[in-house]
Amino acid sequence: MFKPIHYYKPNLEAVIKRFQNMYEAKGPGHVAVYALPSAPPGEPVPPLNQISLDDELETYLDICLRNYELFIDYTRTTLDDLIPTFGPNFGIGEYSAFIAGDVVFTEDTSWAAPVLEDLEDYKNLSLDENNYWVRMMERTFHYLIKQTASSQIPINRGYYSPLDLAYALRGEKLFTDFIDAPELLHAFMNFCAEATIWFAKRIQSIIGFYFGGNIAGAWLKPGTICMSEDTACLISPRLYAEFARPYTQKVIDAFGYGQIHTHSLGIRTIPEIAKLRNLLGIQISDDPNVPRGFEKLDFLLPRSNNVPLTIGCTPNELVDCFTEITSQYNIVFAVNVNNAEEGKEIVEWVRRHSIHG
Repeated sequence: MFKPIHYYKPNLEAVIKRFQNMYEAKGPGHVAVYALPSAPPGEPVPPLNQISLDDELETYLDICLRNYELFIDYTRTTLDDLIPTFGPNFGIGEYSAFIAGDVVFTEDTSWAAPVLEDLEDYKNLSLDENNYWVRMMERTFHYLIKQTASSQIPINRGYYSPLDLAYALRGEKLFTDFIDAPELLHAFMNFCAEATIWFAKRIQSIIGFYFGGNIAGAWLKPGTICMSEDTACLISPRLYAEFARPYTQKVIDAFGYGQIHTHSLGIRTIPEIAKLRNLLGIQISDDPNVPRGFEKLDFLLPRSNNVPLTIGCTPNELVDCFTEITSQYNIVFAVNVNNAEEGKEIVEWVRRHSIHG
């Protein structure tokens, strides 16, 4: 299905070295760039709400793998810093259903309804290796590792942060728990941290390491866990610092390093996220109806605690801001391009103008 990874990423060793240098940097000017065109048309993917994962899991995964191969073949001459990485898509329902909750599927995503009517009920939750979604995800990753072994195409899996997991299990009542039951909420958050560690260690033991580290598009130091902090966008920086950061830190400490995904809706809270220890990066996805992350870099960069940010932008935006930003900071530009050729051009521009190559 896949050719060896160097066919798709002939500059793999240079990319890895670029990330290693960024993480160890004592000064600014370290830059990585992703060129992100639309994926070419592939095979029709069966709607998630019309397949039986019990009977058709491997068939579904094979279609997704073939479509991904089309994309990385299309972009292989771009020579950007995005390492081919495949992660399965079942929506977000299974991100909390490995503990409890029924997964509700739509055509291309899923969610799990909250299960905690009363916060005290978290004490009745347990971590069970025989849970349907624990077994299903272990089956998924064993299969993907087998399918990609000869190519060395990395497989990855992200996780809810403890805060995101708490929100998935408790629902919107979580937002009054901060005021109504702070001590109980701390205990629940600690449970969510322990649950994330328990599940992630099971999955990460299957995935293992690639090229001396963990891969999630970027090369990451070995022992890096990738988590979403989406719910952080909905609370104040003060609440995040008190109720969320200690438990995200607990998860990071259990693995060694962390990589965080969040959204531009939560610009005000990102400086508190950046205070996490052993954090390799923060990836900021843009939301509709609020300023994009790129538009708030003047606020974010001085408050990022020297943690590299991954920021979406256009080629023109990158060119216009490049010298000013890279003279003071290290950064990852995720550039939206129209096609692979435009991607190749912006990557070559960055290479010519970057002080570290």
